[in-house]
Amino acid sequence: MIGFGKFRIGSWAWSGAGGVLLAAAVASSSLTAFGQSNQSAGSAYDIIFARKTLMATIANNMYPIDQMRETGKYDLAKGQASADAISAMLMAFPYLFPATTNTWTDKAPRDPAVDTFASPTVWEAYTAFLKEAQAASKVAFELSHAQNDTDFRIKARDLRLACDTCHAAYQKNN
Repeated sequence: MIGFGKFRIGSWAWSGAGGVLLAAAVASSSLTAFGQSNQSAGSAYDIIFARKTLMATIANNMYPIDQMRETGKYDLAKGQASADAISAMLMAFPYLFPATTNTWTDKAPRDPAVDTFASPTVWEAYTAFLKEAQAASKVAFELSHAQNDTDFRIKARDLRLACDTCHAAYQKNN
């Protein structure tokens, strides 16, 4: 296991950690010829792509949790693994919002693959955004340690609520 403080990430969480690693790799690189040394930060579009990749990986880990809630059929080991991965990714996620990625323009045509749908509120209230992501990470961590179906159901509901609340506050849609 790896971790810090009371947060621990089991080896089974690396499935979701792959999304974190991919996002970090994309965010820290730019398109340069092989073998060239480039230690500059990625472009705004690279970072936006990295956070979209990370959010898609979070969503992919959230799907089985939501499905368990909807069906009432719980696979604690699978749900715990997904929740642990989500927790780790949510710890990294808010750091993929440097000011240079605040590219939202109201009513502008948007390419869902490369343009941001992050509301300017992310940057205007970054401390609140960071705290919400950290709180959601904690809920996901607690969910990853659920001991029974009832605890899992309650924490899964709390995590879905945290996700939906954050999206309502910080995500724009045309």
